[in-house]
Amino acid sequence: MAKKILIIDDDPEVVGYLKDLFDGEGYVTYTANDGVAGLEQAQVHNPDLITLDMDMPGRGGTLFYVKLRKEPGLAEIPVIVISGVGPRPPALNNSVPVLSKPVDRTKTLRLVKEMLGE
Repeated sequence: MAKKILIIDDDPEVVGYLKDLFDGEGYVTYTANDGVAGLEQAQVHNPDLITLDMDMPGRGGTLFYVKLRKEPGLAEIPVIVISGVGPRPPALNNSVPVLSKPVDRTKTLRLVKEMLGE
């Protein structure tokens, strides 16, 4: 069964790029444009991995991450931050990798495969 990836980002171009990238590698993708929708998608689809932008309207990445880590059944889902925001937000665990935009295809796929144990 294909691994599921939830893409949370408010930039439609980034979402489209990541969706095409992951779909092309055989992953099943779901998307959300803010942290509130992201948490709903995570609860419905129980993804194997989440990519997370930090700077979004409404509930941004930091609040989403804190809330996710308190959710039973979702707290252990690996997260990769893909963001244009500067330094690592203090709420992020040091084990959460941070990739900067623009998205590097090779580096992103390598990290996704590593975090999914592939």
